[in-house]
Amino acid sequence: MMSPYKDQQGAIMLSAWGKQVTVDSADDKRVSQFFTKYVQGPQTPEPGAACTGGLSGK
Repeated sequence: MMSPYKDQQGAIMLSAWGKQVTVDSADDKRVSQFFTKYVQGPQTPEPGAACTGGLSGK
């Protein structure tokens, strides 16, 4: 999910259940490292759960 946030520290903020990294470019090596470590990682409260059926906020 991508969403701009006024006054955020960098161009990109990666978030995963209590973990966060801020970078200025998608080419930053920490982006792929973050995905490798945290997509369905050990911090995930419901491993394998689908991200469907949410509320739109409208």
